[in-house]
Amino acid sequence: MTISEDTIKNAVLRYHREYDRYLKLSARVAEICRFEIVEGNAIRAQVTFRAKSPKSLEGKLRRFAASGKKDLPSVQSVFDAVRDLAAVRIATYEQRHEDQVVQLVCNRFVDLRGAPPNSERKDKNAADNNNFYRATHIEAFLPEGDVIGTYANVSDVPCEVQVCSMMAHVWNEVEHDLGYKPLTGSLSDQERNLLVMLGHAVRQGDMTIGSLFSETERRQREHGGVFTDVYDFVARVRGWFPGIDFGRNAGPLYEALQPVRLVSPESIRKLVTVAEPMTAAAQNALDEFSGKLASKGDARFTPDRNSSDLLLILLLPKVANYIVSSSGDAVSDGVARLRWFAARFQELSKVESGGLS
Repeated sequence: MTISEDTIKNAVLRYHREYDRYLKLSARVAEICRFEIVEGNAIRAQVTFRAKSPKSLEGKLRRFAASGKKDLPSVQSVFDAVRDLAAVRIATYEQRHEDQVVQLVCNRFVDLRGAPPNSERKDKNAADNNNFYRATHIEAFLPEGDVIGTYANVSDVPCEVQVCSMMAHVWNEVEHDLGYKPLTGSLSDQERNLLVMLGHAVRQGDMTIGSLFSETERRQREHGGVFTDVYDFVARVRGWFPGIDFGRNAGPLYEALQPVRLVSPESIRKLVTVAEPMTAAAQNALDEFSGKLASKGDARFTPDRNSSDLLLILLLPKVANYIVSSSGDAVSDGVARLRWFAARFQELSKVESGGLS
């Protein structure tokens, strides 16, 4: 036997004692993914999390024992081998956002050495026409700056972040429940055929959803009046910045513009003197601002020239004072970042006008 009954028992007992750590970690990673990665970049997605139940871990270890495929002689070897005790899933509405989310996750979290984590993309249909599993897996750890206070005891605990489209998630879950852990024996030929049919329907669904949201954005661009939400904001303004991933950082910008009543394309356009397309002029202005920050040793944040920071940089001469002064009690990290830029812009403007030595 590759894993003894005694090892299974003691591993499950240890996990019972440590379960709260894994639940706490998965909840925190999900919170970061939801607010900073998904909402902060105006990506439509659902974020869920879980800590594997002790019963589920026991079942997995017993399957290992029955298959003989893993050699787990000790309790520690179990925890070294089972890396998904804490897990977060990001299911994007559109397949085109999967790679973007993966990159954002890798930028936000670290591996055990503190370096950016690796991602493993799995698309089993490329090798097996009957298998439609598709997802990207990332083993993520909280960066040093996040493992403080109540999170100080999870610095060495991994969280598996899985990224896939919502349609892919449907097939992944159905196949997992029926095929990976069948309750009544192996699947019949008819069940396998139906899974293949579902797989083709899911792939078609991904394309249909992509077309649906493209049409939604077209309609929103033609719609007048105030923005209905951040997705409407992105759809109606991104055309001013061709070639730019305008959704990046758009959530905090949309939030910061609400108190200063910049709630429609028309209200924003009145404050921007740059002609369309605005990409080149905005990038030049952003590079100049970044250079000034660097010369003063201000490196807490860096403006992103492939994001909605381009619109922010064009608006700062008109609204920096308002963004700084419109602080509420609850401010997201993203809005705090924008207010930091606005405050630095104010300081630099005073220096250039002779207001400060």
